[in-house]
Amino acid sequence: MEKITTKSKLREGLKNIKVVEILARKGYLEDISTFKNFQITETISEIKIDEDKHIAMLSKLIDSLED
Repeated sequence: MEKITTKSKLREGLKNIKVVEILARKGYLEDISTFKNFQITETISEIKIDEDKHIAMLSKLIDSLED
């Protein structure tokens, strides 16, 4: 694994992670509409909420690293 040695590399890495989180959240939203079992959809909804928190946190970190 490559070491992160600059603020720019850290920012780019965080942006890449944010993209993954956004794609995961999109998948969870699709799963919620696919499944009919309440226990499954409730669990997926909780995971989706966590993804929302991750995305918000990453956005704040990225913003704080902007020049």
